[in-house]
Amino acid sequence: MDKSLMQFLHPDRKPNATFRLNSFGDAEFEMRVLTADEMAQMSVEVQTKGLKGLEALYPTIAASLVRPNLRSAELLDALSEREGRKILSPTDALKSMFTAGEIGALLSIYNEHADVTVDFGKKVEEAKN
Repeated sequence: MDKSLMQFLHPDRKPNATFRLNSFGDAEFEMRVLTADEMAQMSVEVQTKGLKGLEALYPTIAASLVRPNLRSAELLDALSEREGRKILSPTDALKSMFTAGEIGALLSIYNEHADVTVDFGKKVEEAKN
């Protein structure tokens, strides 16, 4: 197999971003860049659920988090117990774990890590006005 083909099959990707948020003490977060296929799946979820505004970005942020793993049954069960209602999806976990400001910080971290050149938050706000 020639070198170019190998490079196309195995591109050099950024390592996952690790960071902390002040309100979570020493807990270390880890975030990854989503693939084009995963972004397409997020788009379907947004359309299916009719998500609008910044809430349309929540599935992407939830899917990008490696740590904490918002798909973890243990985490979802603990959040359900804490909230007194069922938390069944990563997006619901995101909304129950973080404040709006913290989600904004996560969105900024994702945009920077993924080299997103469009500020989706600004675009959503512009579309609402």
